[in-house]
Amino acid sequence: MPLTADAPRLFLAFPADELTGALNRLQDRLALPGRRIPGRQFHLTLRFLGELSATQSASLMKQLPLMTLPGFTLELNQLGSFPRAKVVWIGPTCIPDTLSRLHDDLTLRCHALRLGPPHKAFRPHITLFRHHSAVGLPPISPIRYQPTRLCLYSSIQSEQGPHYEILESWPLHTDEA
Repeated sequence: MPLTADAPRLFLAFPADELTGALNRLQDRLALPGRRIPGRQFHLTLRFLGELSATQSASLMKQLPLMTLPGFTLELNQLGSFPRAKVVWIGPTCIPDTLSRLHDDLTLRCHALRLGPPHKAFRPHITLFRHHSAVGLPPISPIRYQPTRLCLYSSIQSEQGPHYEILESWPLHTDEA
């Protein structure tokens, strides 16, 4: 899909559709106040991009299919909170080298596109609740997550909160045979 300079906020993320059942059960168990993230919106962000110019969009769309996009597996084994953002999330305690290298490669490419540095350190997570900051979250049973594709998302604001739409996707490659 071609992108335009007036495009909404964009980001690259791994969809987590296959985790919907497990994450919905976890949301039920936690029963926290705040807004539950719907299952169709679960994703793990690799890089926030913001609004891109037409030149940046065209370059990004040429570069992404040429990147090595290796597969990886995460063990989502901890709950956490970003108090300022009022977000409760699930994430890994250990980030695989493959994912770290992919993030670093993408950061270099974004720098070449004259996009600013990420506004926060890379902390892989899937948001479960918005409008709530929790402390003393319980331990959880790990959830295995092995994404199959990287997607370019558009974030569209609404009265119900952000809605995410996939604009393009690229498969992750596994060496497992």
